Amino acid sequence: MFRPAGFSDTESDWEDDFCFAPKRSERKSEPNHWLAQQDREDHHDALYRAILEGNLSEVQRLLDLDRTLELACLRNGWPALLVASSEARPEIVSHLLEVRRIDVNETWDLKTALMTACDSTAEEERVLETVKKLLEFGAIINCKDRQGQTPLMFAAARGLAEVVRLLIDQASLEATDNEGLTALFHGVNSKNAEIVELLLKAGSATDIINRRGFTPKQEAEFKGYAEIVALFPADKEHFNIPLKYMSYACYQDIAQGDSEMDRPGYYPEIGLLLFGMYSEQHLALFAKENIDLMRFLTLDDEQLKELGFALPFERKKILYGLLKFHRRAWSKRSMCKFGKERQLDSYDLLEVACSHLKQITVMQASLIFVAKMMPPPEIKAKLAPQIRDCLRKAEELRQVVDTFSKEIDRIHALTAPQPVMHIDGNRAEQFKGRWLEKVVKFSLLSGVVSFMVYRRFKH
Repeated sequence: MFRPAGFSDTESDWEDDFCFAPKRSERKSEPNHWLAQQDREDHHDALYRAILEGNLSEVQRLLDLDRTLELACLRNGWPALLVASSEARPEIVSHLLEVRRIDVNETWDLKTALMTACDSTAEEERVLETVKKLLEFGAIINCKDRQGQTPLMFAAARGLAEVVRLLIDQASLEATDNEGLTALFHGVNSKNAEIVELLLKAGSATDIINRRGFTPKQEAEFKGYAEIVALFPADKEHFNIPLKYMSYACYQDIAQGDSEMDRPGYYPEIGLLLFGMYSEQHLALFAKENIDLMRFLTLDDEQLKELGFALPFERKKILYGLLKFHRRAWSKRSMCKFGKERQLDSYDLLEVACSHLKQITVMQASLIFVAKMMPPPEIKAKLAPQIRDCLRKAEELRQVVDTFSKEIDRIHALTAPQPVMHIDGNRAEQFKGRWLEKVVKFSLLSGVVSFMVYRRFKH
């Protein structure tokens, strides 16, 4: 480099130390972190290449050499398990799960090994073996990534029919991704008739609409997939759910009718219960058969089959929800109550009576549900004291209701007189007869008095 006047113009920098250049023996040797980092990166690349090639022995050697590689991110940003699943290497996946004890449901950016396996472009036979190995170690089927896609959706989109056949019994067929697409939509978009047929036979919903406003059949028609369109059933007539299943509209929905058999159905409660069971889309099946709350709470597996629930897991969701409902302890706080300082009128008493009737209906349904689950001898042996106590309390409640009825009749007689212009035919005839009788009696009495007065003054 160039120096000012009076200094050396050589290119050597040793003068920067003021002519005291350090000797070679005085220089301290420091560890080269760059070389260590380079070695680790070489191990990452070597492990990545070994997984791509399916070299199990090399994978074992590298993992024994550096245990941090088990969960380290490789070249594509995924750990070893996700890379092995994506490349469909069942031997390496088995080694990582069995020997290295890696969690099969480990996620990276919300992706699991099962998702990457179902999204693999490798041979379908290898993919199927990899998926079986992951399921054997407890891989979760109904999980979603950031786009909302499930393993079944990935398999349907890739056209992996055998993988779809393996997952279809345990996967949710009506799960949707961020675009509103189900696995059936992905099967249609992959133009794979076999997968579409599998999903339709399994009961996949055909009336779900995506964000573009299309059903799966309309999607196939729009793209011109005539072979796939032919697989869909004919369009069914749209069924409008009656209003009584949506909300309470009149007093007959909560109060008993003229006869004992004319009980309220409490239809809106069915939709709320189905929502808690994640089965609200099946409300139309119950509405078509006019199922009321009592029948709904006492359904069994055979009755659900008759209603049209062909898939076992759909029936089990509802039956498990009913079991949880009936096992829940009854609370007195569920009864309608009013404060002692409040003055009650007839409407308040009606509201209380309707609330009690609803609770009695639910308790009766619980007893019927338990009776279906247990044989009669066992019920008599275990529940005899409880049944007697329940019958005694029911009789006491009946007496209280009778007392309420009499009190309501008495109040009605005092507070609801007949209208002024009301004319009753029977009462009019009775009044006419009594009036004529009074006139005759008054006339006779007047005649007798007049005769006695006349005789007295005459004498």
